Amino acid sequence: MNLDGYNYLKEHFGYYNAKVIKFDNYIEIVRYHHGNIRFHEQSDTVKGSELDSKEKKIKVRYQSAQRAKQKIRYYILANDFNLFWTLTFDDKKVNAKNYEYAIKSLKAWLKYMREKFGKFDFIFVPELHKSGRIHFHGLTREFAPPLTRALNPKTGRLIKEKGRQIYNAPVWNKGFSTVSYIHSKKKTASYITKYISKALIESPIGFHQPKYFPSRGLKLPSISYEDLPDEYFATFKPSLVVGEQVPLEPVSPSLSIYNLDIDKEGTLSQFHWEKTDYILNNKKPLPKTLHGQGNGFNPRSADKKPTDLSILTENERNNHDNNNL
Repeated sequence: MNLDGYNYLKEHFGYYNAKVIKFDNYIEIVRYHHGNIRFHEQSDTVKGSELDSKEKKIKVRYQSAQRAKQKIRYYILANDFNLFWTLTFDDKKVNAKNYEYAIKSLKAWLKYMREKFGKFDFIFVPELHKSGRIHFHGLTREFAPPLTRALNPKTGRLIKEKGRQIYNAPVWNKGFSTVSYIHSKKKTASYITKYISKALIESPIGFHQPKYFPSRGLKLPSISYEDLPDEYFATFKPSLVVGEQVPLEPVSPSLSIYNLDIDKEGTLSQFHWEKTDYILNNKKPLPKTLHGQGNGFNPRSADKKPTDLSILTENERNNHDNNNL
């Protein structure tokens, strides 16, 4: 692209090469090596001649799910939740196959809990089981109801997951509950967003229904779209690179993600970088001798090139977060 074409795109179409997501004490930068253009977000409503297009309906639902996952991830990373909840319904008390009724039951319980224990922050996400029943996963902050240590009903032993105690919440009187303390924001965000599943989005009960339920006043990161020079990234190392690689040649990146620390004075640094993961969109697999060559190189082949690199697919994001925590 020549200079005139670059300036035209920047002025008229919102050209940028970096999406900067700023949290309280760190910044995530998504770098687009070939640049990107901002477009108005498409509506979730299919209109006019598009009503008969199955492909467009699927696309709209997919875009809606991706935006929901991204918003949930931002809420979790920007707020200091400390408890992770799983709430299921007793069929004798709540018809868990009635999505709207299940939502009303959850909201009524949350309202009552805030009245009884004081205001607290929360976000809950539905999971659709293969049976058609709905249950919820959620996070809370400054909510401290009585908890009891979960016991195996057959052995009487304490129930633990990865050495960490699991609890039950007697205040959830609509079914069964498990509660655990959160130890990693990123891992929790990756875990909970997977419940915005294809099955839920494509189900009649999930279409045109809320995909998540946050309390009011939750913080979100600030987001800006910048045109940053190559020199900006010279002293930083990416935690994830998406690109292609020809055998015996360096990776040709199309997208990189940087995680940078920020101090009270606004100075950027990088204390927590460990290695760079790679998602390789190669048409042909690399020879085995090129895999695992050290120097932080950890390639992972992707079957298909992401259709929209402005946001990674959730599986790619989840794999990256889980492998680094």
